[in-house]
Amino acid sequence: MENKKVEILECTLRDGSYVIDFQFSEKDTMLIGSALENAGFDLIEIGHGVGLNSSNAGKGVAAATDEEYMQAAVKTFKRAKWGMFFIPGIARHEDLELAARYGMHFVRIGTNANEVEQSKDYVAHAKKLGMFVSANLMKSYVLPPVELARRAKLSQDYGVDLVCLVDSAGTMMPDDVRAYMTAMRDNGVTVPLGLHCHDNLALGMANVLTAIDCGATRIDSTLQGMGRGGGNPVTEVLLTVLKKRGIDLGIDLNRLMDISDRVIKPMLKDKGWDSINITSGYAGFHSSYLKTIMKYAQQYHVDPRDLIVGVCEADQVYAPDELVEEIAKRLSAAKAGKAGWQYVTMPKNVFAAPSKPDELKDFTVSVREITKEARSVAVKKGKISVLNIVAASQDSRVITVSPFIQEEFEFVICSMEVADPLRLKEVVEIADGVVDVFFVDSERKPYLKESLAVSIQSQVKKSRFLGYKDSNVWAKSVEQQMEAMLGGLHGAKIAVYGIDALATKTTLNLLDHGANITVTGAVDEALNTHIVALKNLVGDGNLIAAAAEPVEAVKDVRALLRFEKTAPLLSREVIEALPADAVVFDAGIGTIAADALAMAHSRNLKIIRPDMRAALAAELASLLGVQKTVDHIMGRAELGGAAVVAGGIVGRYGDVIVDSITNPTRVVGIADGTGHVIYQRKQEFEDAIAKVEEEIVKRQMA
Repeated sequence: MENKKVEILECTLRDGSYVIDFQFSEKDTMLIGSALENAGFDLIEIGHGVGLNSSNAGKGVAAATDEEYMQAAVKTFKRAKWGMFFIPGIARHEDLELAARYGMHFVRIGTNANEVEQSKDYVAHAKKLGMFVSANLMKSYVLPPVELARRAKLSQDYGVDLVCLVDSAGTMMPDDVRAYMTAMRDNGVTVPLGLHCHDNLALGMANVLTAIDCGATRIDSTLQGMGRGGGNPVTEVLLTVLKKRGIDLGIDLNRLMDISDRVIKPMLKDKGWDSINITSGYAGFHSSYLKTIMKYAQQYHVDPRDLIVGVCEADQVYAPDELVEEIAKRLSAAKAGKAGWQYVTMPKNVFAAPSKPDELKDFTVSVREITKEARSVAVKKGKISVLNIVAASQDSRVITVSPFIQEEFEFVICSMEVADPLRLKEVVEIADGVVDVFFVDSERKPYLKESLAVSIQSQVKKSRFLGYKDSNVWAKSVEQQMEAMLGGLHGAKIAVYGIDALATKTTLNLLDHGANITVTGAVDEALNTHIVALKNLVGDGNLIAAAAEPVEAVKDVRALLRFEKTAPLLSREVIEALPADAVVFDAGIGTIAADALAMAHSRNLKIIRPDMRAALAAELASLLGVQKTVDHIMGRAELGGAAVVAGGIVGRYGDVIVDSITNPTRVVGIADGTGHVIYQRKQEFEDAIAKVEEEIVKRQMA
């Protein structure tokens, strides 16, 4: 083994935060930090990417405060040392004092290489507080090697414990790194040296190896290379390369790659490094045998990465089934290849559910917390953050903030129920610009002069605003759940209890699918009037009937649906009369009497309450899509001298129809002047089409 002392400072939780707009949360810090510590890292950097006090200094608001990051570190790290970044002029003496109270082990004081003098007082203060201090000479490349060495010596005179060469722009070549490192040693810099580099020119790893050869003992890296600009050297790759050079830092690479693959890589929008490829590079494994590896790894429940290494130790040329299976059996018997989540010791309460909202607690705190969390999750996953505001069913001063956020399709949605428009204005002040979209109920309740959507739309300035009808989404979600659970609605016998607005909307939707509906739960006169109106609307009177007696109405149905929570609730007798395989939709949530609910459970009937997540996300997607069509696709213009239309605009005869006015990529057809499209290419239109297609190509190549 090569006798070199090297340690890695794992910077994902700091430098990596640039990629996600500084949205690593306390929970992320605990989760990723504990995984890094469990894998074997001794040095872990956390906090805002720019460093201490950056959220307050206008450098981007992080998902947590500096103190919250510190609290997360104290809860998490049992062995590893943790620290944060500090830039004079942004961070202050009091920030160091706060960090010292939480026992922070090290601080990295970053100044531009030609402005080292700014660090003097802060180095002294940090040393007085008992911290290990690193001088990070940012943009080291702006100075020639000898001049940088002079500045590094100045930092050493101030009392730093380590000097870090910093390639902030990823512009250095290996020869540059060697020149800087040599100059520092030749000019009296005796403290340990480190390297923090970026990978803009794909030379990060080469620069790291050069720095180590020149005596650097501390190297910065991040999982998946997640970092500002071109990113940083990839921790997983660096460890693998060092191991190939005979430098084994005792870090569990498989455990590390698990957290990298499962947590970090999804934040990089389909980019990043694959752990199988890294392992293949280490072992010398040819990917043509990967199917064989995966087959036996799955069969014997072993880690495919360990299997790759084991096979290549035996044969780097071929991987026949018998060899792969033999090694897989051996790994399985030795209980190897299981360095995944089951071995990670997590700090307590990382995944604890939020506490139930306290009605006495200032609701603004809940609004601030939940919208901040939604934004943090959305940014990390490349999704859209949404605040869903629903009008309460009755007048109330209480704002109910759901403690949970939901992730559906491309959205991260947090929700609240509001009745008072004046209090809603306070919500706007807090959340405007934090979430991407305000999604507000546009129905006017009896206690409101105007809908919530109308009352606040003009106040939302920074976020997008969309109004929707909550009752439509509610009814749609019930209809779709019912269709999925019943395996289709055509011909299905369904009883609808009640003639309220939501029941009526859902009934019409079910009838459109060809369901056979029996309406019950109303007095004869009202029920008959209701049935007549429905028959007139659907046209097929054979699909709908009335039954005054609910017990008779449900005897042969596949499903029973109830929205209204008014008396009488669904009774025990009604539940008892249902067929054994019937499904009960408590669509109003709380429409079933207690003894009836007990009866349903005793009969093992399925009791379903609406789950609106999919329908709500679909409504969001539809409205955003329509808005995009209107704002960016629809229009009339000229391309290459020819008239074009897009997005549903009715063109004049001969206008060329393209797929988008703002970003056209293809010709769809020719307008016939009546709103229809001529798809066949005719000679009379060829000149116009050629002009448009030529212009499209020019724009794509520009």
